[in-house]
Amino acid sequence: MILDTSTIKSDIVLSADVCVVGSGAGGSVVAAELAAEGKEVVVVEEGRYWTSEDFTQHEEEMYPRLYRERGTKPTADYTALVSQGRALGGSTLTSFCLCFRTPRQILEHWAERFGLAELSHEALFPYFERVEKRISVSEMGPEHLNANNRVLVRGAERLGLRGRFMRHNRVDCLGCGYCAIGCAYDRKADALTTYLSAASKAGARIVPDAHVDKVLHERGAVTGVTGRLTVRAKGSKRYTLRVDAPTVVLAAGAIESPMLWSRSSLPDPNRLAGKGLHLHPYAIVAGLFEEPITSWQGVPQSYVVDEFLNLDKSIEGGFLAMSASAQPIATASSLPGLGRDHRRLMDGYARMAAIGFFLHDSSAGTIEPDAKGQAVIEYRLNDPDKADAINALKRSCEILFAAGAKSVVLPYNDLLEVRERAAIRSIDERGILANDPLFISFHPQGSLPMGRDPKKSMVDAFGASHRVKGLYVADASVLPTSVAVPPQESVMALAARTAERVLRG
Repeated sequence: MILDTSTIKSDIVLSADVCVVGSGAGGSVVAAELAAEGKEVVVVEEGRYWTSEDFTQHEEEMYPRLYRERGTKPTADYTALVSQGRALGGSTLTSFCLCFRTPRQILEHWAERFGLAELSHEALFPYFERVEKRISVSEMGPEHLNANNRVLVRGAERLGLRGRFMRHNRVDCLGCGYCAIGCAYDRKADALTTYLSAASKAGARIVPDAHVDKVLHERGAVTGVTGRLTVRAKGSKRYTLRVDAPTVVLAAGAIESPMLWSRSSLPDPNRLAGKGLHLHPYAIVAGLFEEPITSWQGVPQSYVVDEFLNLDKSIEGGFLAMSASAQPIATASSLPGLGRDHRRLMDGYARMAAIGFFLHDSSAGTIEPDAKGQAVIEYRLNDPDKADAINALKRSCEILFAAGAKSVVLPYNDLLEVRERAAIRSIDERGILANDPLFISFHPQGSLPMGRDPKKSMVDAFGASHRVKGLYVADASVLPTSVAVPPQESVMALAARTAERVLRG
């Protein structure tokens, strides 16, 4: 049951076997798995309950509806803008449906460095299989290549670069291109339409519009959560909410879960909560072509160039390159230049193809509350990641020129437009500064890391707290390093293991 918060007229007290805080990739899986086994589950979600009928395909309406901070939250010095979903279903509602299993090399590294031998590729295989079946993962093919993706393929093939089709959790996609602001046709197998739907049918009570202030605990064990529920139909009237439960699962994401840990004064003797944050930074390089590209039409990202991510050679560093596209408002806000320069670039919107690259970052940031209790994210690229970023910018230029671009626009704050291949070397001269070029983070991770040693980690290989009975974490904050690839499926598979551990008690 999804609670209709417009009917609430007083404070609420609920009781359950398990309270799950957050309803995205991790929380939805835990809720569905536990409810299916007969556990009484309450899911608490800060965002609203939106359905495909509410997805208007208007950016100015959907970004405030579906995203925290109405779109993005900057790091302290604007090195990156962090994008997080805030709605039932979390960031899965706004994802591009990219599904990657955790790379075998990453898992082997975790076993060696963090004592997580339980998380071998073989051990996780059945969880990946189970998740992929539930969210209908399938491999993209040539029929899913829109003009933007064809530019990437053409440029990469001409340069002899390795690439492949990606796997997505979309079903009978219509190719409308509005993935980032919710699928109006219910063709995404996101958390809302899969795991949360199953959890609700199995008896879970799902409470949207509810912010959790604290996890309640005493004598080394959790007892529930307390917070506030906003009834927006009554002029945003607020009521208190308490959920009494002997088990609490934090799944609010890699920014909000450590914030909740700190607000709740949960044990953290080694001051690890909010440390070790990885942002999987993403930047976009745009090419202007003579022919129409209309990059906003079709499946946004169906192909990936993985030539520059070699985990056998080095467990750290490297990047993935894939096509990038956005609707007009998001495109205009991310393009550099002012006045006539910016207008000229937007006039070329229909002839623009772009490449986005994800850095496999070793840089580690922090999350701490400010005087008002809001999250402050400190993050700067270290020298190896800066070198990778420069390489990624140059390689993206090369791919676009090889595909036929007449000029290439780099993501620096002021306009740097390269009109010939020889000018690519200007990127070396420009370098990487604290807040230039613009990076975006869609995949924050690693702020409540798992590990065997309680002195160096917050939770064990099942997401169970080392120090508090009944407390678990099931989101991207448990990943002890950057996972190198989009983490949605990694989070879901680990959450399924967490649910099994909760059932065993």
